[in-house]
Amino acid sequence: MTTNIKDYSTTQANNTSLNTINVGEGMLPSNLNNALRALMKNTRDWFNDSQWVEYGDGDASVTYAYASSTSFTIAGVDVTSVYHAGRRIKLTAPTPGTIYGTIASSSFSTNTTVNVTWDSGSLSSEAITTVYIAALSKTNDSIPTGIAATKIGDGTVSTTEFQYLNTVSSNIQTQLDAKAAAITGAATTIVSSDLTASRALISNGSGKVAVSDVTSTELGYLDGVSSAVQTQLDAKNVKANNLNDVASVSSARTNLGLAIGSDVQAYDAGLADIAGLATTDSNFIVGSGSNWVAETGATARTSLGLGSVATQAANSIAITGGTITGMGTPSGASDVTTKSYVDDLVAGLKSRIITRVATTANVNLSNALENGDTLDGITLATDDKVLVKDQTDQTENGIYVVPASGAASRDPDFNTVAELAGQLVIVQEGTTNADKIYLCTTDNSGSIGAVNITFSQVQPQYTGTVSSVAVADSGSSEFTVSGTPITTSGTITLAVNAIDVSKITNGASKGFATAMAIAL
Repeated sequence: MTTNIKDYSTTQANNTSLNTINVGEGMLPSNLNNALRALMKNTRDWFNDSQWVEYGDGDASVTYAYASSTSFTIAGVDVTSVYHAGRRIKLTAPTPGTIYGTIASSSFSTNTTVNVTWDSGSLSSEAITTVYIAALSKTNDSIPTGIAATKIGDGTVSTTEFQYLNTVSSNIQTQLDAKAAAITGAATTIVSSDLTASRALISNGSGKVAVSDVTSTELGYLDGVSSAVQTQLDAKNVKANNLNDVASVSSARTNLGLAIGSDVQAYDAGLADIAGLATTDSNFIVGSGSNWVAETGATARTSLGLGSVATQAANSIAITGGTITGMGTPSGASDVTTKSYVDDLVAGLKSRIITRVATTANVNLSNALENGDTLDGITLATDDKVLVKDQTDQTENGIYVVPASGAASRDPDFNTVAELAGQLVIVQEGTTNADKIYLCTTDNSGSIGAVNITFSQVQPQYTGTVSSVAVADSGSSEFTVSGTPITTSGTITLAVNAIDVSKITNGASKGFATAMAIAL
């Protein structure tokens, strides 16, 4: 894609695009006028800066490369005749920006090497954007050897007038001084006395020649000025405000009115350490004894002698190992308690054990108490507590926990003889054992698995006087002592001689067994 005259190929057939407009064979008719307008634009763009030419290798294909701070190369072509000594150079690159210089020499061997004396600045080891050469050259240039007088100054001096210098035989001023008597007009003020030495001449308020306050030395400072002085000063003022032109850090502080120790922190190695640390998330700044370092939370806790409790959230603390001491007796519902308080509480609770079901016969502990098995009419679930009391090997009796599968294990809270001895076990469910209470009658001695563990059912004890007993005879009549029949379940055995036959109301003596069972 060609967007500038410099991009045009010297091979005509290669010019098939102009500012993205297709101008190749078979192009659209509408592209013709668009291409002409684009060509006019490119021509004008070139005209606006025609004193500089981006020549390259002469065919819009060029690769510039850094060689040194004062030289660059043009790959694969000999263009020493164009890049010759004495020709001006304008170069652009990212770091120096735009710099100017004069070619000192050029040579070719595979690549053309151009050595430049820069007006100011130098090249850096980086890509070169563009190199321009001055449009005028002292070698094989197009300027005639004789310069017309009209090309000097503003062009108002004619060639004839300029030629008058040809016959001057001595210093013009000397000759003019000699003719001072004949001088009139503006020069009349300088014919009778000398002017102040080394001052610039001006015209005074009367239009006469006079000296100014500007010395010749001051006037000489204008030598080398390349553009409007005020414009350059204004630009320099902007740079000064940005501290770009400050000669030293000390000067910058002075210009800003800053003093180390009062307005500015003096250099401190510790602060420098901190400033150099990476801002990694969740790191801490910790002194290592010689400098400041950034450490992770875990490392910082170790350095500061902190335990893992320091990492917990306000509402959740996990302590691995160690203890918390100095706790008081709890008084509120959410207070933390002490071990002694809990031990005392547990001691009061351990007088009874609650299990879901109890065995009714010997069971296979390896597979008969798994999740889903049935015991005393109840389907077992994982973690259910079971009273095992009917083992053939009584050393196996005890409190067991139902596993998901496999062999049942003893409840860890009741896996010693001491923890079982004298305990009351309440059974919650079961066809046979629901709501029954069993007492562990094993003495507190020996070890689990070595001594027999035995359980006896504890029956509720009822006391008081029996007010009435209902007895069914062999017939349809009922024998009544007095009052309402006893309704509490159980069995009472009465001796026959304890019954007063006179209380029988059906009028006839009946025969009785030596004892009778009365269902309650």
